[in-house]
Parts: sequence; structure tokens; C-alpha cells
Amino acid sequence: MALTVPNTAVEVPLIQPGVSQHEINSPLWWVGHLEGELNKRQELIHLQDDYYTGRHKMTFASSAFREAFGQMLAAISDNWIPLVIGASTERLKPQGFRFGKDAQGDDEAWRIWQENQLDADGSLAFTEAAKHGESYLLVWPNSDEKPKGVFGGFFSRRSETVVPRITVEHPSQMIVAREGGDRRRRSAAFKRWEEDTGEVYATLYLPDSIHYYLRAENGWKERRAPGKNALGVVPVVPLVNEPQMLPCRVPTALSVLPHNVNPYSHVGLGRSDQVDIISTVDQINKLLADMMIASEVAAFKQRWVTGLEVPEDEVTGEPVEPFKAAVDRLWVGDGENVRFGQFEATDLSNYTGAIEQRIQSLAARTRTPPHYLLGQITNVSGDALKAAEAGLSSKTNAKKNSFGEGLEEAIRLAFAWMEDDRAMDLSSEVDWAPSEARSEAEYVDSLVKKMAFGVPKEQLWADSGYSPQQIARFKSMLIEEGLRTDVFGPAPPDPNQPVTPDVPTS
Repeated sequence: MALTVPNTAVEVPLIQPGVSQHEINSPLWWVGHLEGELNKRQELIHLQDDYYTGRHKMTFASSAFREAFGQMLAAISDNWIPLVIGASTERLKPQGFRFGKDAQGDDEAWRIWQENQLDADGSLAFTEAAKHGESYLLVWPNSDEKPKGVFGGFFSRRSETVVPRITVEHPSQMIVAREGGDRRRRSAAFKRWEEDTGEVYATLYLPDSIHYYLRAENGWKERRAPGKNALGVVPVVPLVNEPQMLPCRVPTALSVLPHNVNPYSHVGLGRSDQVDIISTVDQINKLLADMMIASEVAAFKQRWVTGLEVPEDEVTGEPVEPFKAAVDRLWVGDGENVRFGQFEATDLSNYTGAIEQRIQSLAARTRTPPHYLLGQITNVSGDALKAAEAGLSSKTNAKKNSFGEGLEEAIRLAFAWMEDDRAMDLSSEVDWAPSEARSEAEYVDSLVKKMAFGVPKEQLWADSGYSPQQIARFKSMLIEEGLRTDVFGPAPPDPNQPVTPDVPTS
């Protein structure tokens, strides 16, 4: 049986579920194989998304504890994960690309970056990679054959060259297959997503062809004819967080959570920043729940009385509470042996101390500065602050090495679609903004010393964290100032500034 694809005049056969009847490495085989691998990782990704957004489970609470205090515990979520992940990803700021020995930033590479709105979407890619281990960049020719205006023609591209599209892809929708003998070479990539209409689409990327599918009742069907991949490589680039040579398996603590995560699931060759801290966050939530329960039932000072005859209800015969505690009430007993007293309230500092200890452990294992988590920073010197953030800076720089390789390859693929020779230039590098937090005084002192040592001015600008675009503007401004001085002479002194007379010395 054959079905007609909408908007086409050809009939294409349905792709039946299962891959056993298909030849290995054929498009149909890749669809079945990669969709199966994509399905395996879904539960792990959902778990990590839940913890990142604060939907935590009371893993360490007993069933009796949850049954008694479930309603109160539903609102407990002391979520440290976004702060830990954001501490490093917020310092990942590409500000240009360079090729070869050229000290200048490449304007065309930066235009590709800017026109794809990667100033904003790039941070999404870094965050998702840190959350799950990998995210992806899809590089594909722009659908516009000619530059077109937007917003009714009010704005339009000034350049006649349309740059390729670079989109950020989520690991729940995209998966990449690497060659067995070379983890940097990709055999195929598969993307599956659901439209607002409920229809499920998929695209298979092979080195020589692209295949387009639509989910039908009894399998996949081709929604359009396959296209040729003129690039010759899979145009999907992984951004790998903490790269591993082998897949990073799920820790035991995660595999026993209520989500029933498969202990053999993984996301590519990356390692999530959450794997070490989900268990600790559960412990913090448990201690916080205990503290809230203690504050509810044991933090109020309970009073007692002895030697007092307790009255009874005339109808039921049940004992009646003889006193009501209030600021304007006085307890009085008329018996000779009546004694009053009170129990001490539960000391909640035991809980707060344990929670603080867990937070300190979290900070040490994730190399997050303690003042990020504990908020305790007063009159700290610049050297002490720099030492406290040394681990975070090292962690961020390690991410730059891995993510930078992916960004460089994505830009080279874009140049390949533009048939530009820079596609083959493996000397490309990302110009990152500095990760270290330094005071303005430290910057100035460092630059003065480097200048005295003979470091060129343009290098000093780069060391100060200025982008290639800013440096180019500085050079233009210096040329303009020099021309102005040659034509008009030096600027006259400001008449509003007082003149200090020369005082002769003996």
C-alpha cells in the first residue's frame, strides 16, 4: 500500500517499525537505530530537566513520612542546581573568531554568528550541554535564496550574501552517531520533533543525503523526496560538556530515583554537571523538610502542669483542657501541690548546621565559590576573592576548550556552505571574554606593567577583555585622532582648567 504525501505528486511507501529487515547503514536502518537510542535517553533528560527547574522528589523520605507530611513537603524545593550550572556558563561569552596568524577578528565569521542570533542562543547551547552532557549545532543553508527584507521591508540585509543557518538543538530531539574508530567523525544524525498540530516529524542527516519523514499510524513515511548533502559531512556539531572517551553512565543514585532511569542511559560522550549534585540536593531537601516539620510541631515551647485536677466534659466525660495559652492570660492553680513548667523548644540549629555542611560539600565538588552559595562575603581582598574563584575559572576555561572546538567547526561548516576557503582553515579559534573576575585596579596595574615590558598596545587591549570589534574601533579612532592632529594641530588647553605656574627651583 502507498500513501500520497501532501503537496507532492508522488507516492512514497510507509517505513514500517523495526530495523531488522533493513540493510545495515541504509537510511531506514539509521532511522530505526537512532530513534531507539534517542528513546533510551529521554527518561534521563526529563529527570535532569526536572531537577534543574526545581521539580524535586523526596527520595530520602520514608513512605510513612511522606504519607503524614506529604502536603507540607510538596512545596519544598531548595534548588541550587541553576546557580551551580550558571556560575560557569554565564562566563562563557564568545566575542569573535580568528583565523591563522591574523590578530584581527574575522568580520565575516562574526557576521555569521550575529545573523544567527547566537549571542542569545549560544548561551542556551552552553546551558543545555552543561545540564545534559551535550547539545548540538545544526548548520544548514538558509532557505532564502536572495536577501529579503523583514518587518514589511523596514529592515533589510545590507549584505548580498545570505549566511547559512546555525540553530541550537536539544538532546531530547537530536542525536548524533559517531564513527567507531574516530569520535570526532560523525556517521549520521537524527532529529525528531512534534509540531503544534500533533504531527511528529523527523530528519535524518547522512554525509551524502538528507531524508525527511512524517510519523504515520503504522510507522514513518517520507514526507518529501530525499535531498543531496553537498557538504559531504554530517552538518550537526556536538557541543560536549566535560568530554569522555566512553559514554558517561548514570550514577547509581540517579538510577534508583522514582523516575526509574535506565542505569545504562547516557547523552553522547559528555558528562552532565548535575550528576554529582542531584543526590546532595535530595539530602538538603530532606534536612529542610525535617526542619520545617520540627518547627511546626516542636519549636513551640510546650507547657506542663502537675498536681491539678483535670475537669471533664459533662456530656462526653472526656478531659477538658483547663488553660488557654495567650499573652493576656494567667495560669493559676488552687491546689497545694500544683506545679507549672515548660519543655524547651527543639533547637533548629542542628538542622541548619547539617544543611550548611551539605552546601559546602556541594560547593567543593562543583568548584563553585562558597560565597556564591552561602552569601558570606565581607571585606574580602581582591587576592582572596581571586583565590576563591580559581577553581571556577579553571572549570570555565576547560569548558571553553571543548565548546570552542564545536563553535569553530560550526563556523567552518558555514563557510563551506558559502564555498569559502576558510572552511578548510583548521587554525580557527574562538576569542572568549575573560573568565576571571578582577577589579579595575588589577587591570590597570597589570596593563601598566605589561606596557613597560614592551607588550604591543593591541595585545594590551585584547588582554583587557575588549572584543575584536572594539579593538578595530579603537584603531580607527586612533587614526582619526592622528589625522585631526596633523591637520588642526594639538587640541588647545581647556580654559576651565586652572593653570599651575612654573615655580623655579634653587
